[in-house]
Amino acid sequence: MGQRVNIQYSVEIEDLEAEVNRLFKAAMRNLDFKSPMGQLSLGTEGMDQVDNLRRKLAKADIMLGDVQNIIQGYVRFKTQPTDIEKQELEQSSDELELEQLQDRISQFKELMNAQPDQESEKADQ
Repeated sequence: MGQRVNIQYSVEIEDLEAEVNRLFKAAMRNLDFKSPMGQLSLGTEGMDQVDNLRRKLAKADIMLGDVQNIIQGYVRFKTQPTDIEKQELEQSSDELELEQLQDRISQFKELMNAQPDQESEKADQ
């Protein structure tokens, strides 16, 4: 099998399924075996048939791996939160932190207000 290079290109989201199917069909065409199936000779011809078959399987496996990676990327894209959803999550997180901080400040103020009463009780005793 020859050298391989990685390439990157973009397609419109509505064309992605057609592009994935094109790659998938190319992988399947690669598996179209034209050699007679069944018996192999124990010579160079049989060895060449097996080698050819293994090369086709390896090429198809690489192509199917590419298809799988594209589909995984698409699924991640569709399931990740949008920028607006991320903003809303961050805002709600910030609001929760602010609310918790305000509660702590209120508790601290209550503690501070309660302390002078305790000191006056000690002085009365």
